[in-house]
Amino acid sequence: MRHDQTFNSLAVQNTAQRLGERIRTARKAQKRSLVDLERTCRVHRQTLARLERGDPGVSLGVFLSVLEALRELSSVELIICQPGTPVHLRSGDNTPLERDF
Repeated sequence: MRHDQTFNSLAVQNTAQRLGERIRTARKAQKRSLVDLERTCRVHRQTLARLERGDPGVSLGVFLSVLEALRELSSVELIICQPGTPVHLRSGDNTPLERDF
């Protein structure tokens, strides 16, 4: 099911786009095609293309599977291994998140 991008904040859309660009860069650096990645991940190449374009509707499972296939899963580990305190609380900023609707 496709996720309507207008539902997401501008910050989420921009981050999804940057993540997609990082995945595309990693794939191309390894000289791998979408078809090759499709075989490895068992994810349709159209979904992979959506991920590379930054579609935030692509599932987290697909995202993690692609990172694993590209040997980039350790990048996510950097986020997971951080202390339990959310970043916005570490800086002392208790400002509520603003949404760009």
